[in-house]
Amino acid sequence: VKCGKMEDARELFDRMPKRDALTWASMIDGYAKSRKVEIAEAMFKAMPERDRDVISCNSMMAGYLQNSLFMEALSVFHCMKGEFNLIPDDTSLSIVLSAIAQMGNLDQGIAIHSYIEQNNTFLGGKVGVSLIDMYSKCGSVENAMFVFKNIKEKNVDHWNAMIGGLAIHGLGETAFDLFMEMERTYIEPDDITFIGVLSACAHSGLVKEGLTCFEIMRRVHKLEPKLQHYGCIVDILGRAGHIEEASRFIEEMPIEANDVIWRTLLSACRNHGNLTIAEPVAKHLIDMDSSNSSSYVLLSNMYAGFGMWNEVHMVRTMMKERKLKKIPGCSWIELEGIVHEFFVQDQSHARAAEIRSLLDNMSMPDPQINCCRN
Repeated sequence: VKCGKMEDARELFDRMPKRDALTWASMIDGYAKSRKVEIAEAMFKAMPERDRDVISCNSMMAGYLQNSLFMEALSVFHCMKGEFNLIPDDTSLSIVLSAIAQMGNLDQGIAIHSYIEQNNTFLGGKVGVSLIDMYSKCGSVENAMFVFKNIKEKNVDHWNAMIGGLAIHGLGETAFDLFMEMERTYIEPDDITFIGVLSACAHSGLVKEGLTCFEIMRRVHKLEPKLQHYGCIVDILGRAGHIEEASRFIEEMPIEANDVIWRTLLSACRNHGNLTIAEPVAKHLIDMDSSNSSSYVLLSNMYAGFGMWNEVHMVRTMMKERKLKKIPGCSWIELEGIVHEFFVQDQSHARAAEIRSLLDNMSMPDPQINCCRN
């Protein structure tokens, strides 16, 4: 199973005269990781009741989570407590909280939190981390902070989860202050800590604070920055309009920049109208990956912004010759565990006509308002 040889594993499994809970759990886990969740589900349902334990339930829940079937993972958790009469362990709670976080279902998250409190579950480990992450991703950063502050035995993962939660809510100053508090309490930060705080600084325009964190990472904690950290600095400088400085930073990096970092700089050039740096960056990106349409589109839009229509035509002709198409814009909303995607001018959704009708009615002027205006 660990080698991904599921056919060999299944052949051996079928030959076994006697199977135990661990054997079933291994097969369920293997099928789920190889994206064959239907087979994993069938095996889980086929398990004898005597072999269905917390480990096998966790394997099925984790399999659903890995395959973005979040409601199904939640369903197994409720079956554990009810139909199967099992007591969820820390792994069970962490998995179900992760599923709820992905769904953004705050009510379910609060219910699991209540269950955790009723059972006096220790929050100093992964359950506390998952609880902070769940509240943050469900939009309740206040609850996340409440949980964080009430955990007495916090480790670096708890701090990382809270800093990351503040970052995704654009609370850069609070994230930076929390990082400085972390420094004062002598909690040793890791790579993830600095990705979180640098990202928070980028989204809040905190240039000085972001550069300070980067220097603390290198000089105080002797951590070697990775591509993600360098990318965050480029983002910090680019968002603040320091395009030339961001460009020099990339050139002076001790490791080669990837396409994500160059595209971050190109986006900043577009946002701040810096065509001088944008052109060579776009051409470099096209040389790196000529099949990726995003670089062409960014450059074309920038030319259009400057009214350089000959250059716009040149870029679009290049895209046609290389048979590249712009990836359409996409919006999505999650409703009761189901993700609904909507592409530009896409009518494939089952309720597209109903949605369109409702939008048309919303955009129609109110006759009473018009009457009053007349």
